Amino acid sequence: MESREALQQIKDIVLSSMASHDVQIYLFGSWARGEQKQSSDVDIAIEGKQNMASSICMLREKLEESNVPYRVDLVDMQFASKILLQKIRQEGILWKKYKNA
Repeated sequence: MESREALQQIKDIVLSSMASHDVQIYLFGSWARGEQKQSSDVDIAIEGKQNMASSICMLREKLEESNVPYRVDLVDMQFASKILLQKIRQEGILWKKYKNA
């Protein structure tokens, strides 16, 4: 599977899993910068207006059950450090906006 195909598959899984939630979703890290390597994981941050822990856990399971050849690291922005939040907002690619944003 080509890296672009894998990233699109990850995006499809993430967006379909979070479709009913009012969240913002970012791709960040080496994949967002276009600097990924074969061993790079895919960094995704999820920012919700409510507690997202159980939804993120279910999403993690769906990604692990998929045939995507990359490890996906999900970050709940509610629990991220200020430095990481700043990095996500600066370099991140917004995959989904809040519904009323």
